[in-house]
Amino acid sequence: MQPRSAVLAASAALLVALMAAPAAAQGTTKTSRMSAMVAYAAVTTAVETCAKQNQQVTAIVLDSSGAQQAFLRGDGAGIHTVEMADYKASTALSFRTDGIDMVARSKTRPVPAAIGKLPRLILAQGGVVIRAGDEIVGAIGVSGARGNNIDTACARAAVDHIKDQLK
Repeated sequence: MQPRSAVLAASAALLVALMAAPAAAQGTTKTSRMSAMVAYAAVTTAVETCAKQNQQVTAIVLDSSGAQQAFLRGDGAGIHTVEMADYKASTALSFRTDGIDMVARSKTRPVPAAIGKLPRLILAQGGVVIRAGDEIVGAIGVSGARGNNIDTACARAAVDHIKDQLK
């Protein structure tokens, strides 16, 4: 058994070390987040890319926590596209994969049970995960284009447009 003074000294040293430790060691985490201007550039690029193909869409960017960070309803886009774009981005973010990939997988495997049971989740193409390196910093959802996975193509064009700003 150690003398009481040695135990007190060890306890004091541990306390000093914990107080000097970085904040992450004290129960917080650090996450990256897109700036508002980058999120705005993404929704603008998505809507403009689709508009060049005569497609009227809405684009929404969610941050990594699922909160809407940027939103743009293109000229002529239906009111239903607002909610659908949000659902597409939310699904991509929740499952950490693009919606088009989930649709493809659903043809050979069962659909995740959460889809259809939880709000803001939908099995549809048009949601694309946004990464800064290996870290997911958000997702973009595009809705309103007519067929041929155009929503996904416009969302991916937006992510390609901003990728250099996310390094």
